[in-house]
Amino acid sequence: MSEKGRETIFYLDHMVAQPGCAQALLQFYMSDYVPQAKTRGMTLVHQWVTPPLWLKKQSNELFIIWSVEGVQAWWNATRLRRADPSFLRFWEDAKPMIVSRRRLFLSDVNDVEGLCDV
Repeated sequence: MSEKGRETIFYLDHMVAQPGCAQALLQFYMSDYVPQAKTRGMTLVHQWVTPPLWLKKQSNELFIIWSVEGVQAWWNATRLRRADPSFLRFWEDAKPMIVSRRRLFLSDVNDVEGLCDV
């Protein structure tokens, strides 16, 4: 369990790439999205692909994991993202390479009580 007020919140960006586009999508994400996210206080934790090879005629799925420490950092990152038009522009530019995408917010179950006590 984390220290109260410093509970880790994870972001999971899950993207299903268009067939043959996963490697280009990941490179675009790393070069354009990652620097923006880091300026919002987010820490890149993992980059995963399934299956673990670049498919040419089928879709790969990308799982990008970020973290922030505490509810205030989560709100700050959210506020800064909403105020930044380059965030929306990134997703618009990436759209042709993506079948679907979703973002989940996660925490360790032991941190939930502290996250609820704001």
